[in-house]
Amino acid sequence: MEKVTLSNKKEFEEKLKSIEFMKAETLSELVNRKRLQNSLKDNGIEGFKELTDFNQISFGHFILTEKILNLEGVNMDKRIELLAPVILRPLDEEWLDNSDLERENAHKKAVLEYELGSVMGAVNRYLELRKTYLFKTYNGVIYDTMYEGDSPDDEEEEGTNVNSSQSAREFHTKRFFWNIMISELADGNIFHFDKVVELPMFQVMPYLAQKRSQQIVENLEAKARR
Repeated sequence: MEKVTLSNKKEFEEKLKSIEFMKAETLSELVNRKRLQNSLKDNGIEGFKELTDFNQISFGHFILTEKILNLEGVNMDKRIELLAPVILRPLDEEWLDNSDLERENAHKKAVLEYELGSVMGAVNRYLELRKTYLFKTYNGVIYDTMYEGDSPDDEEEEGTNVNSSQSAREFHTKRFFWNIMISELADGNIFHFDKVVELPMFQVMPYLAQKRSQQIVENLEAKARR
């Protein structure tokens, strides 16, 4: 094999720790080692459209990335495998469209077989972008009770135990977090849910920020009246 990718990296994890493995005895082996080492470098992304601006994606695209990052019982390596094909999209795709299963599977395969160093570079850039967007630019808008480094699955799921400290309402809100947000944006009209997830983030986030700010003002005014 000439390169390390997300799909085969486990095969190399132990071998790459060995100095002997990296020694080349023939010219062809030397060329192969160079290609292998190069695949671990971040050489940028070619052949895919990299997600570099949240304002230029749909609300549904954003939700999908967040659901992947907050999957319960799934380690980070697996999350990265799921996330990479979502933040690296086909060049001819203007808006997220994963409805064609055969086409999407081919796309995922191509991403998973792309050089590991470049894919991880894209993932790291995405995570930095997300941190700035959610915890600085729009801090408190989506995860209004969370801080940088927190995620919806940080706490043990509660609500079904009679001794639970978490209320049934809190459990419900956590479990249906995105459904509730989509419903609010659609004014509770289920027939408008599809339209909501297709809205661009540059429309959704300012609206949610304004709504959050208004809620804070109203809470402060109510507190002052008491």
